[in-house]
Amino acid sequence: MLKHYSIARFFVVIIIGFSLWGCDLLPETLADALSGASKPMAQDGNSLFHQTDEVSMNTGELEVAGEIKKPGKVNLGNHYKREVMIKESLFDEETGIHFLGAYRYRGYSLFDLLHPFNQDKKNMDIFRPAIDLYVIIENDKGETVSFSWSEIFHTNNPHQILIATEAAPIVPYRREVDYEIGENWKVVSANDLFAYRVLENPVKITVHSFDKKDYVIDRDYEPMYSPEVTVLMDEEYVQTILPDEKKQNYTRYHSSFYGMGMGYHEARYFQGPALLKVMHEDFKPFDPDWNRHGLVCFASVDGYRAIYSYSELFNRTDQVFPIFAVPDNPEDGGFYRIFHPSEFYADRSVKSVMEMYFFREIP
Repeated sequence: MLKHYSIARFFVVIIIGFSLWGCDLLPETLADALSGASKPMAQDGNSLFHQTDEVSMNTGELEVAGEIKKPGKVNLGNHYKREVMIKESLFDEETGIHFLGAYRYRGYSLFDLLHPFNQDKKNMDIFRPAIDLYVIIENDKGETVSFSWSEIFHTNNPHQILIATEAAPIVPYRREVDYEIGENWKVVSANDLFAYRVLENPVKITVHSFDKKDYVIDRDYEPMYSPEVTVLMDEEYVQTILPDEKKQNYTRYHSSFYGMGMGYHEARYFQGPALLKVMHEDFKPFDPDWNRHGLVCFASVDGYRAIYSYSELFNRTDQVFPIFAVPDNPEDGGFYRIFHPSEFYADRSVKSVMEMYFFREIP
């Protein structure tokens, strides 16, 4: 009898626990413990990233709005936490690198936070792929940072953009350092070489689709070829990129080219000049304002388009940069197509690029 009572009590506890979790009443620390994703690592192990104590930062409420089916508040209790390691610095053209510190951050991935908020593109009837979406994150002071939807959801290495709730300095063992952590939770991006997109005390995430220009969709466009690429920044003409047929200038990337709809596409490799190399001589890849707010729309002659953030193109900690790939037959998809080796999916690899449209979302 006692045995049956113990078993029954065990199942009652389990049922109550899951009921509380489903009703959002489960404490955050207990949710983390049950998920097993946030278990702290001991400081006496091999990891040099885990030799110091975490400091908890003040957290707040977060709202998701814009082009989604059900706007609302984020329930942090439904999510577990992830870790990233970041060497945080800024770059100044005159004084060079200003090093801020090295950190292990723990917090909520944008991937996880936005996953339940199904996107609802306002231009779905015209352009279905979710590759022209981007998000603007705003803090309590009205400051913002911009991310493309695809660098959150379609990359080879997801969960690199966090809203960090804990931080620990990563310290050298032969020198004393004092790296400031701050009081409030903040947006951090481990993909960024320079930390222009750090944003303290975020309160709102807004999802947008590209609507700055109209690119007419023509699925029967022939031939799929663009003889030049026009570059616009803040609606002003900047330059025209002409074909570069000097293969000694090309970078080659091998790829398992995999689309969202049709899966694997056979492709030996992609090669062409680095995107940065074809930009005009006054172009600034580490411009703080453009890295913080900038977005780029690559548009094809047939109206197909994709959005990248300025930072994911030019400010990469992995130093793996996109190219303007040249097809074997430029008359079929050329002269240039954008190719980014950090992509999991092939869908943002716009071919027959006719325009690069740089814009900033600034309040």
